Amino acid sequence: MRHQLVKELFIALKCFSAPNILNIEVSDIRGLDQAVVCGGVTKIAVGSQYDSFVLAALCQVLHCHTAFEFGTYLGEMAWLLAHNNPQVTIYTLDLPDINAVSTAKLKLTDPSYFKRWDRGAKFLQTPEQGRITQLFGDSAEFDFSPYRGRIDLVFIDASHSYGYVKSDTEAAFGMLSSRGTIVWDDYTHYPGIYAYLNELSPQLERPLMHIRGTRLAIYSRQALVADD
Repeated sequence: MRHQLVKELFIALKCFSAPNILNIEVSDIRGLDQAVVCGGVTKIAVGSQYDSFVLAALCQVLHCHTAFEFGTYLGEMAWLLAHNNPQVTIYTLDLPDINAVSTAKLKLTDPSYFKRWDRGAKFLQTPEQGRITQLFGDSAEFDFSPYRGRIDLVFIDASHSYGYVKSDTEAAFGMLSSRGTIVWDDYTHYPGIYAYLNELSPQLERPLMHIRGTRLAIYSRQALVADD
């Protein structure tokens, strides 16, 4: 309990020290209280019980038709989005195989994720697989042009180094539709994400927000909260 308290205080201090990022509550997001999400939302989110629910619920309330995920891993989030949003088509990108780790263009984080290779295992052979397109490549070198201006929801949860977060974010903005939203995972837990988003926020025409009680940061071209 002592360790958890110190951790929560440290996160709160980081959020307070980030003047360019607005802090909002889950309940502040328009329509989120009307969303219904099922399918193991607490199992996926290691850091918060809300993270996976919020993402799947956002896809509903923002009426997204296309989603793009950086970092497939086991495919749990891609499956959850597809399972709870039958109208959505999902593209999910990860490295092609374990050998690509040694040739990645930028710095990778979380080496434990590269001990085995079962990317997308959660959605394989499920009814949702037909609406999930699994893509392979290094996101720092991937050709995103087929998705330019087409994606309603981008979820960035691949390598959490500063270099990859910057590269993935720039690609995300290129893919974003006129009503699109970007969600970054682990904003409060990795220095690379924290530093880059605090640098980026003043350059944006709309607010970049951290959702309290989650690891998520969010930018949207739609009005998400009452005073947005």
